[in-house]
Amino acid sequence: MVSVDLKKLVLKKECSLIQEVITATGSVVNIKTADGQSLIGDHVGGNKCYSITLNDHILGWVHGDENAQVVANLISRLVHQDCEKRALAQELLGKYKEISLLFKLSEKIIDSSNIQEVAALVLEEARQLLKSDHGALMLLQNMESLDRIASFGERALFPATIPLECNIVGAIVQAGRGEIVNNVVSDERCHTQHEVALMCVPLKSKESTIGAIALSRSITAPYNAEELKLLTTMAFQVAGVINALLHERQLKESRQNDLVFRLSSQIRESLEPNIILTAAVSELYQALNVERCCFLWVQSKENNKSNRKSNLVSPGDSLEIVTESRRSYLDSLVGNYDARVVGSLVQWFCQQTLVRISDINDIPDNSIRTFLKDLNFAALLAIPLRTRSGRIGVICCGTGRAAKNWSDSEVELLQAVTNQLAIALDQAELYDQSRRTAQLAQDKAEQLAATLQTLRLSQIQLIQSEKMSGIGLLTAGIAHEINNPVTFIYGNLEFVQEYTRDLVNLVKLYQAEYTSPSAVLQQAIEQVELPFLLKDLPDTLNSMAVGTERIRDIVLSLKNFARLDQSKFKLVNIHEGIDSTLLILRHRLRPQADFPGIKIIKQYGELPPVSCYPGQLNQVFMNLLANAIDVLEVSPSLHSPTITIYTRQISSNCIQIRIIDNGPGIVAKIRNKLFDPFFTTKDVGKGTGLGLSISYQIVTEHHNGRLVCHSKLGQGTTFVIEIPIQQNDLAVNPLNSEEEIRET
Repeated sequence: MVSVDLKKLVLKKECSLIQEVITATGSVVNIKTADGQSLIGDHVGGNKCYSITLNDHILGWVHGDENAQVVANLISRLVHQDCEKRALAQELLGKYKEISLLFKLSEKIIDSSNIQEVAALVLEEARQLLKSDHGALMLLQNMESLDRIASFGERALFPATIPLECNIVGAIVQAGRGEIVNNVVSDERCHTQHEVALMCVPLKSKESTIGAIALSRSITAPYNAEELKLLTTMAFQVAGVINALLHERQLKESRQNDLVFRLSSQIRESLEPNIILTAAVSELYQALNVERCCFLWVQSKENNKSNRKSNLVSPGDSLEIVTESRRSYLDSLVGNYDARVVGSLVQWFCQQTLVRISDINDIPDNSIRTFLKDLNFAALLAIPLRTRSGRIGVICCGTGRAAKNWSDSEVELLQAVTNQLAIALDQAELYDQSRRTAQLAQDKAEQLAATLQTLRLSQIQLIQSEKMSGIGLLTAGIAHEINNPVTFIYGNLEFVQEYTRDLVNLVKLYQAEYTSPSAVLQQAIEQVELPFLLKDLPDTLNSMAVGTERIRDIVLSLKNFARLDQSKFKLVNIHEGIDSTLLILRHRLRPQADFPGIKIIKQYGELPPVSCYPGQLNQVFMNLLANAIDVLEVSPSLHSPTITIYTRQISSNCIQIRIIDNGPGIVAKIRNKLFDPFFTTKDVGKGTGLGLSISYQIVTEHHNGRLVCHSKLGQGTTFVIEIPIQQNDLAVNPLNSEEEIRET
C-alpha cells in the first residue's frame, strides 16, 4: 500500500483549499496527526473530534465544532486523491522499467535466427538483472518432458531432460503460471538436496506453453513478487521470439519435405535423366532463392572405372553443365568446359563431399578461383554425387553479385535433394538399361514372330496354291472331257437338222401326192401325231443346239478360269477373266424363294491386253465377287442388290478395276484389318481369313500393283485394283480417292 505523509499534504501550497474552507465556515479547528502533532490551529472552540481516514486507516484528527466534520471529510478526500496519484506514478514507473527491459532484450535477440543463441542471450540478461547463480531455458517436447537448450551455473539443478511428472519445474509448467519457491528442499515436489531459492516461469505463446525459464540463487537471498513479475515479462518476450523461430524451423522443414516430395513425385512421373535434372535444379533455385543453380557432369575421355573409384581424375576430364536456372541478368553457362579452362576444379569436386564457400576470393587455388570468377560466382554451395555406373555429377548453387554465408538449413536442404537426385539418377540408369534389354528382347521376339508368321503364311499359301492348282487341273480335265463329246454332238447337230428338214419335206410331199392313205397308214399317222411331230421336231433340234452352245461356253469359261499356263506372264483380256468368274458364280446371282437375286452392272472401258498371271487374277476376281455376294445375301433389307464392275485405263501403263456393292458397308475398325492373314468376320467354318490376304499379295507382290478398300456404313463397299499393263514398268499412278471413285 502507498504511504501518505499527512503533514506534507496539509501544509503544502497546493492544499490552501483547506484554509479557505476553514475561513468560509468560520470554524475554529485544530488539525493533528495520529500521534498528536498539531498541524493547524492551537485552540478549539468546540469539543467535537472527527477522524481523517484512508481505507479505514486513521491518519489524523480534526477538533472543533460541527463544521469541523466538513474539514475532516475534505482532508480525507485530498489524502485519497494523493494516494491514487502516487500509485499511478509507481505503476507508470514499473511499466517504463518493463518497456525499457523489453526494448533492451529485443535489441539483443532481434538479429538472432538461432534458438540456442536467443536462449543464451535471455539467460545472460536474467542472470545480471535478477542476480541469479544458476539458470536454464527449456523447451517442451511432446508434452512429456522439458529439454534444456541453454543454461548457466551448475547444471545439476537443471538436467538436460526434465520429466513433467516428477520435477518441481515440470509441475510449474503443467500448472501454467510462474512460481517462487524460496526453499526447494522444503517443497514436496522437489527431490534435490540443494538448499536454494527457485523462480520458474512457463514460456507461453498464444495460450500455448512451449517451455520454461528457471533461475535459482542462495536461500539467503529469496526472490520476491517484483522479480517474478520481471521474469514473467522476459518470458513473455522470449516466448514470442522462440515460437516464431520454431515456426520458421518447422516451415523450413516443411518446405524441405515438400521439395523432396515434389521432386520424388516428378521422379516417379518420369525416368528421363534430363527431365529429372531440370526439375531438381528448378526446385532448388526457387527454394534457396539463389541467383544461379546448375547441374554438371564430369566428362572423361578415358572411361576408366578403376580411376573413378579411387577419385583419380584423368587429365582429359572436362565439365559439362547440362541444365541451369538463373536470374535474367546472368549469362547462361550451359556447355562444355575442357581441362585447360577448368584447371583442377574437376579433381577438387571429386575429392570433396561438400563445397561450402561464402566468398570465392577465399579459395587458395588460383586456377579454381579464376575459373569460378569467370563464371560470375561470388559464393558457391555444391555437393558432388556418384551414380551406380561411376559417373560423377555436381549440383551447384551460387550468387553472382555478393558473398553469402550459407546457413545449415540451406546445406541440409541441398543434401536432401542431392540424395533424392542420386537415387533418381540410379533408377533412371537402371530403367534405361532394362529398357534397352527389353527392347532388344522385344526386337528379337518380333523378328521371331514375324519369321514364324511368314513361314505359317507361306505354308498356308503354298497349300492354297497347290489346292488351287489341283482344282485348276481338275477343272481343266473335266472341261476337256466334256468338251470332246459336246463338240461331237454340236458338230453333228447341223447335219441332223438338215436331214430332219429333208425328211419333213418328204413326208409333206407324200401327203400331197397320196391324199387318201390306207386305213393302216392313217392309224399310224394318228398314233404318232404326225402334224405335231412335224412342227415340234425342228424346235427340239434348235433347243438342243442352244443347250449345246451353252455347254461349250461353260467349258470355255472353266478353261479360261483354270489357266494352266498361270506360272508365266501372259497377255490376256481382263474382261474375259471377269466374265468367266461371273459365269461360274451365276448360280448364286439368280433369284431364290426368299432372295430377289443380284443384278450385275458391267461398265467396261477399252483395255489393252494386260501382262499378268491369268489364273492368279481370276482367283482375285473370284474372292472379291464371292465376298460381295456373301454380303448382299445376308442383307435382306436391300430391295435391289447390285454389283457394279468398272474397268478403265488410267495411264499409259496402268489399268483400274473397281468392284462395287451396295451393301451395308464396313466400319473403319474392321476395314483396317481386311487384308490381315486369318482375319475374317464370317462364322466359324465359313471363312479361312485368307481370301483377301492372298488377293492382296497377288496384286501387290506378284503384279506390282495396289489393292485398297473404300467403305462407309450405309454407303456400300468399293475394292479398287490397279496393276501395270506391262510388268517391266513398275511405275503405277496413285490410287484415286474414294470421292473420285464415287464420282466416276
